[in-house]
Amino acid sequence: MTQAHASIPASAAVELLSAIGHTRTPRLTPLTGGRNNSVWRVDCGNEVFLLKQYFQSDSDPRDRLGQEWAFLEFLRSIGSTKGPLPLARKPAIHSSLLEFIHGTTPQEITERDILDASDFFLSINSRRDAGGHLPDVSEACFSLDRHLDTTTRRLALLLDIEPSSPDHDSAIAFVRATLQPLWKSIRTSLDHIPAGKRLAKLSRSSQCLSPSDFGFHNALRQSDGTLRYLDFEYAGWDDPAKTLIDFTNQPDRILPDSLARIFLQKTIPHLPVPESIHQRIHLL
Repeated sequence: MTQAHASIPASAAVELLSAIGHTRTPRLTPLTGGRNNSVWRVDCGNEVFLLKQYFQSDSDPRDRLGQEWAFLEFLRSIGSTKGPLPLARKPAIHSSLLEFIHGTTPQEITERDILDASDFFLSINSRRDAGGHLPDVSEACFSLDRHLDTTTRRLALLLDIEPSSPDHDSAIAFVRATLQPLWKSIRTSLDHIPAGKRLAKLSRSSQCLSPSDFGFHNALRQSDGTLRYLDFEYAGWDDPAKTLIDFTNQPDRILPDSLARIFLQKTIPHLPVPESIHQRIHLL
């Protein structure tokens, strides 16, 4: 995989700053913590911006820039300031200039934070009528069968790990001895579900708008204690059950059961067909 655009952050910053009327030479500072993308703090005079360059390769051509930009514009259109303000973009080099949000990743999660996250999620879905143009989330699954296929495909990728180090050997052993048998057991336990129910596709009216990689690992606590949210490059339409499960079981920040219950109690009653969401959460 290659990411050719990652070597030209300075020229990208100059071009994007010019698009919003800034002509000073910027100072760039790389920021750590990203996985798929590269980000820099951009100081230009007394102002600070964020330069984001999105990963893309022949094997993964997803339009992360386009998907995030569309969602950030949607947030602004409904009056939400919880995400960064989108300022300028250049698709040819997979780059955008965004508002720089000053803050730190929240270390302790409180009930107040849970309520903030649920309010943000519900505010997005209170304006689902304005999001018809948004794409589906990355790896969207709108049927039980699709969820099963996606997990099966991911397991197959893990089984193809090349044994090139002791860590790889350990991972392969875990996948083969623990993960693969567990997944086989889960698949078998779902065989009683009629094919029609497994294949039934969730209608658009029962779907939700999702920030996708949604969790406190993608939040910043500002100096006044309030939260802002980041990284919407996979955002769009999703199965509400999947969104809620992903939030409460986010690997970078798995929520305690007590806080997870509060989030579900606050959100599910306000989403389409709440009784079916409970059923799919149980299955998924």
